[in-house]
Amino acid sequence: MMKTYFLPNELRRELKKVWGFPILGKKKEVAKNFKEFCRKRKFKKIITVGDYCSLNLPSDVKIFDGRIGRNKMAPLQEYSFSCWNPPASINKEVWKTLKKAISKNGNVFIDGEEDLLVIPSVLLSRKKTAVVYGFANKGICLIEVSPEIKKGFRKLLKKFRKGKFKKIALGGTFNKLHPGHRYLLSLAKYYAKKAIIGLCSNQMVKARKKSFRKILPFKERKRTLENYFKRTGLKSKIVEINNIYGPAIKDKEIEAILLTEETFSNGIKINKIRKKNKLKELHYIILPYLLDKTGKKMGSKK
Repeated sequence: MMKTYFLPNELRRELKKVWGFPILGKKKEVAKNFKEFCRKRKFKKIITVGDYCSLNLPSDVKIFDGRIGRNKMAPLQEYSFSCWNPPASINKEVWKTLKKAISKNGNVFIDGEEDLLVIPSVLLSRKKTAVVYGFANKGICLIEVSPEIKKGFRKLLKKFRKGKFKKIALGGTFNKLHPGHRYLLSLAKYYAKKAIIGLCSNQMVKARKKSFRKILPFKERKRTLENYFKRTGLKSKIVEINNIYGPAIKDKEIEAILLTEETFSNGIKINKIRKKNKLKELHYIILPYLLDKTGKKMGSKK
């Protein structure tokens, strides 16, 4: 099991369904019913996955990433372990870290995203353990670990992709590389062997950006990216684009696309055109924004 797994598009809907026992309602009502349910079931261990559950419910192991709803910062809790886990994946290092944390009842801070870590939490736990996660804007779901539940999760894990994508697409203006850009580009290397970057042309910048006069010319932005790739070793190709589609609607080798919630609709449009062109749809990797210490989205300094 100790491999890196990537989430394919076809599993996104399946993972949104209720796993285990739902406890729905307002915060106080959920907390009260949760405590009563745990008292009756006499769990030996309780693991909460996610900041909402970890902040509001008593548990032996808390797994959190410091965010609620992806782009809103949450109060950082005390922790004994930490691990890097990018969105839409279960990083191989996570398995070792969670195993230690569960055995020693230690909290875990996830640098990245903890959404999919319900799966390894269940698979690494013993019987009579409850794994609890948030059910968006409705309440929580409680999974009681059992051999049958583990069997179902192993079957689910087999549907995940193992190994990097052949090529990933991403696009943007990339004006004055800031930490948010470098974060995006570093993740391209994590998810794929190669990257193709659609870099907005001067014409596209002028048409789409109100502050286009503050944006560097295409040649300068391209040169900055090329220098960055030389330092980081990311195998990449930069393509000048005049629209949101670029090479993503034609290139057969591209298997995935890096997006934010803001650009997710562009990914849907691209996949619709790929379908018309009889190409396989691209797997969506939707990244949260990189936030500064105040919780604001990082961007270029004006």
